[in-house]
Amino acid sequence: MSRNCRTLSFLAFWLIIASLTTYAANRSAVGTWKLDTSKSSYGTLPVPKYEQLIITTDTSETLAWKLTGAMADGKTFTASFNGPVDGQYHPIVGSKDDHEIAYTRIPGGMKWSVRTKSGFVFETGTSHLSADDNTLTRSGTVQTREGRSEFVSVYTKEP
Repeated sequence: MSRNCRTLSFLAFWLIIASLTTYAANRSAVGTWKLDTSKSSYGTLPVPKYEQLIITTDTSETLAWKLTGAMADGKTFTASFNGPVDGQYHPIVGSKDDHEIAYTRIPGGMKWSVRTKSGFVFETGTSHLSADDNTLTRSGTVQTREGRSEFVSVYTKEP
């Protein structure tokens, strides 16, 4: 896989991951979430064919999730995270490029940033859970070789 394709694959992957959770006064994003591409926008980034996010832990201090999906080119991926929400960088399991992610709680949502092993931060954003707890929306910016691209990823909760 070329570096450009690999970068785009991981960017799309992080789009999902970063849209993960919101925690506010007994609210939690625990559950199974499916990306709704018809409500999402990716600017110049490739649109994933499929993504499913399973959040197993979402507390004020800890987050755990597993993401599976298929990129625009059909290549599949799996990644997971199980760690603290402390503003510090922690590894994403399944990241072939050893990417790390940092989560911080903000009023009504979550802020995150993703960096390479060398420390280059290539994605930042926020995520919010809808009032009815059935929609998870993640908005952010990704830096690629081609430049910056903004995105909005919308996930719906599966029954």
